[in-house]
Amino acid sequence: MANSLANVKNNYTKIAGITYALIIIIATFPSMIFDLGSLLKAENAVASMLGQEGTFRIAIAVEFIMFVLVMVLSWALYVVLKPVNKNLALLGLIFRFGEALLGCVAIMFILSILIFLSDAEYLQAFEPAQLQALARSFGKLYGVGYYILLFIMGVGGVVYCYLFYTSRYIPRALSIWGIITYSTMIVYGFVNIAVHNAPKELAYAMAPGALFELTIGLWLIFKGITVNQEHTCTTE
Repeated sequence: MANSLANVKNNYTKIAGITYALIIIIATFPSMIFDLGSLLKAENAVASMLGQEGTFRIAIAVEFIMFVLVMVLSWALYVVLKPVNKNLALLGLIFRFGEALLGCVAIMFILSILIFLSDAEYLQAFEPAQLQALARSFGKLYGVGYYILLFIMGVGGVVYCYLFYTSRYIPRALSIWGIITYSTMIVYGFVNIAVHNAPKELAYAMAPGALFELTIGLWLIFKGITVNQEHTCTTE
């Protein structure tokens, strides 16, 4: 007997879809309004940073909101995929939530730059050149934190996409696309951790990832997931 299928659009699929789409949209904002790398390399880095502190803080605040949304996304995907395989769904939750926590730690590193470049009295024990060196070091730590984050994010993404693949909740081609694009994040993050000055061109391999997350987000919002009608859906 052929399985009877139905599209399900409940609160959790909508939350997952909306957060997927918002994360990708928000992720483009910080780099558009503030180029930290170029600023720290400038000779007058301190003056430039302090002169643009408001813009800098706005960019970081937006990035913080993005990681909060990642927490919401990891929870919503866990609820949606728990009926498929609870243990694997929990594994995906751990890694995607870990991604968000690492992102918050990276934000702490980058906000530390403002502390080093401030005129706080306790910093007068350091020479200006030393404070700039510390600021640049923490800027580097921010970048390194992202390499670790991408690896953790990739593992969680692969797990969730595998569950989408086995459940057929979404088209299998879309699930395979996700598995491939999250796998590139794992490789990119690991290579940048293991290899000193890894080729920057590797970053282009992750370019389809943003399009995938926007696509699956819109799919979950407007199409929902496809399940057997005989399967009782307990998430409302």
